[in-house]
Amino acid sequence: MVRLVFIFIITGSLVLFASDIDLNASKGTDQSVIASLSPAKAQLDVWNNAKIEISFNVPIDASSVQKNNVKLVHLSSRTNDHIDGTISYDKYDNKVVFVPSALLPMGTYEVEIKSLKPTKEHQNEQIKEIKYRFYVPEVINDHQLPPEPDPTVNNSTLLGIDVNNNGVRDDVERYLLNKYRNHHHIVIEMALQHARAFQIVIANPQDAKNTYHFINDAQDCNFYFQDDAEEFGDPVLIDHEIFNNAFKNIQLNTPTRIKAYLEYDRLLSGDIYPLTPIQEQKAKCDFDVDTLLGKER
Repeated sequence: MVRLVFIFIITGSLVLFASDIDLNASKGTDQSVIASLSPAKAQLDVWNNAKIEISFNVPIDASSVQKNNVKLVHLSSRTNDHIDGTISYDKYDNKVVFVPSALLPMGTYEVEIKSLKPTKEHQNEQIKEIKYRFYVPEVINDHQLPPEPDPTVNNSTLLGIDVNNNGVRDDVERYLLNKYRNHHHIVIEMALQHARAFQIVIANPQDAKNTYHFINDAQDCNFYFQDDAEEFGDPVLIDHEIFNNAFKNIQLNTPTRIKAYLEYDRLLSGDIYPLTPIQEQKAKCDFDVDTLLGKER
């Protein structure tokens, strides 16, 4: 079971609404007549402009594809809001499509498909009720916010939970995306580069001599847009170092993680590491800087 936490603004005040929602709860999703479901069952990274597509291995009687036969419910809303939309049937791909009339608010959704019938030629096939859930995360500067991980599970291992497999621990990603949500896109990318670097160095602290450059590269990218960017015609986008104590406290929040980082740091002590020339710092960013510079703050 995944524990999800949702935040709502009601009459100007911040209200925290927490609920245990079993994303894996489903019904009829393993029928042989089903070719595919989109979004998939228990999918965690569904975009807010998603449409529901159910493809079948048998042709569907178009007359059975009615608006009331496909329902989409926002389980995270206080009143289990039903999402309005249009339904259609693509006879060439045997696909039933439900298109919501507006972008989907963040939260957990349940799809219910019922009363569909195959054509007369396939009347021996039966299509039972289908019901399953998926999650639409909040989007901040083109990044989907992963669900809040269960702290006990997340902190039980060195690298924790990373459901979107982007190299950043989910609790750290949520912290950074929210902290820099009102900054330029590049600042969020810099912060995520720092977080990826941390995961790399603590994963194998004994390899410090080969991995230290990941953190150095992240810092060089940060320094460029903090102090020196205007010298080369780029804007200064941040007024502090991301690699600060607050960041370290989030990354190193368990004894195991602290121990791994201290071991990494110990193995680097005593050596001399050259500084990156100012004109080369921008190239240390591990993302497409020029494309992001074209985006608004």
